[in-house]
Amino acid sequence: MSWTDQPAADRVQWVAESLNEPQTAHWVADEADVSPATARKYLEKLADERQLRRIENGERTLYSPDHVTQYLKEVREVYENHSADELAQSLNEIRTQIESWETTYDVTTPNALRATIATVDHGEAEQRRDIAIEWDHVETRLDIIEDALKLYDRFPDNRQVVA
Repeated sequence: MSWTDQPAADRVQWVAESLNEPQTAHWVADEADVSPATARKYLEKLADERQLRRIENGERTLYSPDHVTQYLKEVREVYENHSADELAQSLNEIRTQIESWETTYDVTTPNALRATIATVDHGEAEQRRDIAIEWDHVETRLDIIEDALKLYDRFPDNRQVVA
């Protein structure tokens, strides 16, 4: 199935949720292969549902993902799809990996690792850059898993396993 065979609303949402910086409805329309009016209609609906942020910038309206909504959706998905024991195991694995990076590179944060890139050869610099990116990712994952585990305590009877 081709991109344009997908519903316009889905294409607009996929483009909008993948934005790295705020964009206009016209920009989203071009990327989603829909008219600007169609993009604006779906973007406004997503903003009203708090899936996107609406940013007034003079004469223009820009849209960007609502990172809080995205984060909370991810926490809920992790909570509903994994047992507390699975989450605890994942936490242990992530913490072990972070401790390994801290020990190997004698740093405590991804940015501290990035700061060492200028002191090593090109190949090692690329490896450290990749590890710093991965470190950022696993720290976010760590936060999501910790928040999902808190839901087990707060709402023990509310978990709905998605089939």
